[in-house]
Amino acid sequence: MKKNRPVDSLLENSYFLPLFGFIAALLTYTCMYAFRKPLTVGTFEGLTWWGIDYKIWVVSAQVIGYTLSKFIGIKVVSEITPTKRAIGILGLIIFSGLALLGFAVVPSPYNLFFVFLNGLPLGMVFGLVFSYLEGRQTTELMAVGLSITQIFSTGIVKSVGKWTMLEFGISEFWMPVVTGALFMIPLFLFVWMLQQLPPPSEKDIQLRTKRAPMNGAARIKFLTTFAPGLVLLVLVYSMLTMFRDFRDNFSANIWNALGYEDNALIFTQTEIPIFIIVLAIVGFLVIIKDNFLAFVINHLLIIG
Repeated sequence: MKKNRPVDSLLENSYFLPLFGFIAALLTYTCMYAFRKPLTVGTFEGLTWWGIDYKIWVVSAQVIGYTLSKFIGIKVVSEITPTKRAIGILGLIIFSGLALLGFAVVPSPYNLFFVFLNGLPLGMVFGLVFSYLEGRQTTELMAVGLSITQIFSTGIVKSVGKWTMLEFGISEFWMPVVTGALFMIPLFLFVWMLQQLPPPSEKDIQLRTKRAPMNGAARIKFLTTFAPGLVLLVLVYSMLTMFRDFRDNFSANIWNALGYEDNALIFTQTEIPIFIIVLAIVGFLVIIKDNFLAFVINHLLIIG
């Protein structure tokens, strides 16, 4: 018989549960970004390959791997069982960290292959983290943190990466793996927090339907039922991602050009205020009970 732990009693509180889930998801995904975004802090000045700036090669290789990961995740994430979520998250991120080690020790341009391998597993982490939150009455509340993590986390992990270079003289090639290593212990802690979330209650299942692993036939049925909306959603999200990532991936170059090359905190100082504003706006949407109205307002905000 399972013993009742103090954390179980706390999570029975209808107010504490969404806050706990919000924090656990936000910080777990922040640790994932510590293995993805520090690469973009490097500018690789003076290094080119085939006449193209090396930073462009690095960003492109990672994005290709990350994009491919999203398609692989259609099968992997939809089929994974609750008991394997934690090991799945940890395994994917550790693999990504080993790829960063390969990027550090293998000379250029051959280390670009390891940048591709770095991005390859990371696109599936979002789905695995979200699977802890979905199917609940409070899913929207908990998922707010996960949805805007890229604003909060990219600034922090970039600042840490820049700090390792300024304070310890770590090269642009070793900085990404060192930064990821600094987040390993917190990663285990936050995944443990996710594991403490209880499964959806009977009332959750009645209101949101039960979330179960999907096999190939179930995925095909889902796709054929919602194909038009899914295609439009993917297209819109892809364009928004390109719009966001171009600025995000080259922010180090932008700040260096503006004279902030010796300021490690510039990434955090500029991203945290944005995070707070967006958090307030998205949090406001949670109180709107009409799903279609919330959908319309969300898209008007995006257009704005």
